[in-house]
Amino acid sequence: MTKALALSQREARTLLRAAEAERGIIEVKIGDKVFRLIPECFAQETPKVDGKEKGYF
Repeated sequence: MTKALALSQREARTLLRAAEAERGIIEVKIGDKVFRLIPECFAQETPKVDGKEKGYF
């Protein structure tokens, strides 16, 4: 069984939009737990593999 968080989806979206606008990360403390809301602008791109082998004979 899951337990509902004290933070609604709408509130989380609003916080994420604010974090993107300010280019920051939001930390929300609910009880004794801390949740980090990291906006997409901080997402790391996966490295591209070009298929060309380098350093091999």
